[in-house]
Amino acid sequence: MTEDRSLSLPTGNTDAPALTTMPATEISREAERLNLEALEISLSEMCKDLRLAGMAAGIYRGPELLWFKGFGFSDLAEKTPVTQDTPFHLASLTKTFASTLLMQLVEQGKLDLDTPAATFGIDLESRGTITVRHLLSHTSEGKPGERYRYNGSRFAQLEHVFEQITGRSFKDNLEEIIIKPLGLKNTGGMADALEVRLASPYQLDATGNLIRGNYPASFSCSAGLIASVADYATYIASLKQNFFLQPQTQAIALTPTKSPKGRTHPYGLGWFVETIEGTRVIWHYGYWDSVSTLVIIVPETNLTFLAFANSDALSSGIDLDRGHIARSPAGLIFLENFVLAPGRTLPRFNILDSIRRIFR
Repeated sequence: MTEDRSLSLPTGNTDAPALTTMPATEISREAERLNLEALEISLSEMCKDLRLAGMAAGIYRGPELLWFKGFGFSDLAEKTPVTQDTPFHLASLTKTFASTLLMQLVEQGKLDLDTPAATFGIDLESRGTITVRHLLSHTSEGKPGERYRYNGSRFAQLEHVFEQITGRSFKDNLEEIIIKPLGLKNTGGMADALEVRLASPYQLDATGNLIRGNYPASFSCSAGLIASVADYATYIASLKQNFFLQPQTQAIALTPTKSPKGRTHPYGLGWFVETIEGTRVIWHYGYWDSVSTLVIIVPETNLTFLAFANSDALSSGIDLDRGHIARSPAGLIFLENFVLAPGRTLPRFNILDSIRRIFR
């Protein structure tokens, strides 16, 4: 059921990491084993219900692998198994890397988040002054700061910030600051050489059968990055160890933004932040052609859950951009086994029933 593999990271600042506020929950090995069995069974059923081509799913406690399972295939014709090292298109999980690099510029005194976006040549229609903070928090539409509306195209405009401050593209910064130092061999763009072949893209046709699809070729700080579960887990572990950001800087990114009137938005700076029955959950999703991905971090227990798929059903039709992780079938399965109190459940979004009715 599991694949033994530990992650090694560069030694960084380990002072009070913002993503890890408490040690792992004191839970018996037997109870944990039962939770993992239940999670694996539920995820397997979900993959069948959603007609997923392939999915890599893993749970990490800090940098250590707790559980991993490859479902389906990375290539259906060749029946290539899914492993921890199989690269998947991440779509909007790319935004989490952009957040880290932008907050690093803030920490270095090179960027003020409240600088007008126009300073960097970003020209967007607005009823007020759009700042870098507004673009990073998806609050740039309407009167800037007043309301949250997820907009990947506007987030992508932050590329200009990287170019003007560093003289390099977001991708070049990403490679030099994160990918190379962490030794991520299966992370990069569509044209980059990786150690393992990228999972093939699939989509459902009108009758519910999986057919070959196409990945988007564009790359920006909003979407386009490719990574394996193992590589992404290494990146998350490095954040927890404050390898890139000081705790106080990281905490800013992981705090929900608020409107001028004090209304809390579901998004921080590059991350969704949500409290579910008293437990703080940090997460993000990806959704694009033949792509659906998910990361959930639970600081209280130091757990990270990852689910990457090479078709779009993990994220399709459930409006995760509204900021409710329980709408995600995979997210809900993880929450009910590793976040909620034993026996507790959350209402299920009807996407599974809809798919069963259509394609049964």
